[in-house]
Amino acid sequence: MTRLERLLILALVIGCAALFSGVVAQEGGAANQTAEVNLTIISPETNASVAAGNVTIEVNLTNFTLVEPTGQPNAPGEGHLHFYLDAPVPTNESAPAIPETGDYVISTNTSYTWENVTPGEHNFSVQAVNNDHTPIIPLVYDTVNVTVGGNETAIELIAENVVFDTDTITVPAGANVTVNFENRDTGIPHNLAVYTDSSASQSIFEGEIITGPATITYNFTAPDEPGTYFFRCDVHPFMNGRFIVE
Repeated sequence: MTRLERLLILALVIGCAALFSGVVAQEGGAANQTAEVNLTIISPETNASVAAGNVTIEVNLTNFTLVEPTGQPNAPGEGHLHFYLDAPVPTNESAPAIPETGDYVISTNTSYTWENVTPGEHNFSVQAVNNDHTPIIPLVYDTVNVTVGGNETAIELIAENVVFDTDTITVPAGANVTVNFENRDTGIPHNLAVYTDSSASQSIFEGEIITGPATITYNFTAPDEPGTYFFRCDVHPFMNGRFIVE
């Protein structure tokens, strides 16, 4: 073998080794990459109106493992969530994500229920944070603005075998009342109507008559004056009860 041939073989071996090393390095680098974390509030929607009281925030979270913050070191792709109420989302990557104003809670769940939320405009936010409570970088959070209603009441009412499933409906004075009415009587029409008294001479609300099986949602405003009123099915007046306003 000539000297030139030996040099060519050596160059080929070195080139192949360098190429193989590059491929291994690329594969190793890809294995060490952390997928992008995604966090979205799915309920309630931004600018939604919800009833006052308990408000549940639900999120969709991907590429992030929720673990209890018990002093373990930070690790890529894991941590927990901070839920905020009327608080600015912290952005200082070197400090725990604790807002200066508003409320916050630490959670390893993808939902949290704020209790006794007062009527008015409120801001709800959720942020992904490290095990030491500092924000993950780049920042990952979502926020929604929500109108929390005041006096709102939902009622479930069923008509079956030509009777209502209750003879008493109680609502707050002046409440915005939503009645989810289900008529389970096949081929029989029913409705819900509310009157000032059992004479049914002065109506407060008269719902659309539906023939079962069917469902309908009624919406109306309860009287401002507390007292005992009267409700019935207009088709079958013997289906009736007390409509109590407190």
